[in-house]
Amino acid sequence: MKQKIKVVFFGSFGEFSKVYLRALKESNFDIVLAIEDKKANFVEIKGKMEQTKPDLGVIAYFGAIIPKEVLKIPKYGFINIHPSLLPRWRGPSPIQNAILAGNKTTGITIHLTTDKIDAGDILTQKEILILPDDTCATLTERLADEGAKLLTETIPGWIKGNIIPRAQNESKATFTKIIKKGDGLIDWSKSPEYIERMVRAYNPWPGTYTKFETTNSKSETIQKILKIKKVEIIDGKLKIITVQPEGKKDMPYEAFLRGHKNLVLGD
Repeated sequence: MKQKIKVVFFGSFGEFSKVYLRALKESNFDIVLAIEDKKANFVEIKGKMEQTKPDLGVIAYFGAIIPKEVLKIPKYGFINIHPSLLPRWRGPSPIQNAILAGNKTTGITIHLTTDKIDAGDILTQKEILILPDDTCATLTERLADEGAKLLTETIPGWIKGNIIPRAQNESKATFTKIIKKGDGLIDWSKSPEYIERMVRAYNPWPGTYTKFETTNSKSETIQKILKIKKVEIIDGKLKIITVQPEGKKDMPYEAFLRGHKNLVLGD
C-alpha cells in the first residue's frame, strides 16, 4: 500500500485557509498536525512535529513568522501559498494592492518558505484575471479555489523531485504593508478611477468612508462617518451608488442626499 504524504498545515485566516486544508484532506494527504492559532506555542508545536515527522509543511494565510527550528523539521521543507505572482506584491496585502494598482491580472504562487517573507524559490505559479467588478472578497475567494487545486497538484511533483525551484528576481520585487482602518478614508482629490478601485480593494475591510458635518437635535454641528459601499465610473466621472450612514443600514446615495441637500462628495 502506497504511504500517504504526511503534512503539517499552518493557516489562520478563517474560511480561506480552510479551503486549502479541506483540499489537502480531500486529496488524501495525511494531515498530522493543523495549526490555526497564529499565537500558538511553537515549543509545543516543534515537539509534536518531531513526534509525527511530517514530510512537508504547508502555509496558507497564517499571518505569523514560523521559527527556523520548526521550518527545518519536515523532510521536504515548508511551502507557502501566496496570492500574487511573486515577486510582485510580497507581504500581507497583495490582493488589495493588485486591485488598487489597476492590475489586469494577479495569481497564485507556491514557493519554498525561507526566513525572508515571500522571497523563497518558486515551485509553481498560476495567473488569474482580475475582473472589472472584483472586490477583495470575490478575488480572494477565487484565488483560494484556484490555489487549492494548484497546491494539490504541486505537492506530489515536489516530493518526487519533478519540480526544479527557480529563484525570484529581486529587482522586480514590490512590497505591501498591513492595511489599517485609516487607509479606508477617501481622499476626494484622487482620480475617480483610483477611488473606484479603492472601494473594491477595501471591501470588506476596512471599507471606504468619508467624514461629513451635520447637525444634531440641539442644532450643534457634529462630524459623522459615511461608508461608501458601491460606486461606478460613468463618462469619466465617479458616481456614488450605495452608502451606509453611521449607525444605519445601506441605502441609495440619492436617498441619503435628500436628507443632506448641501452635501457634495463626488460628481
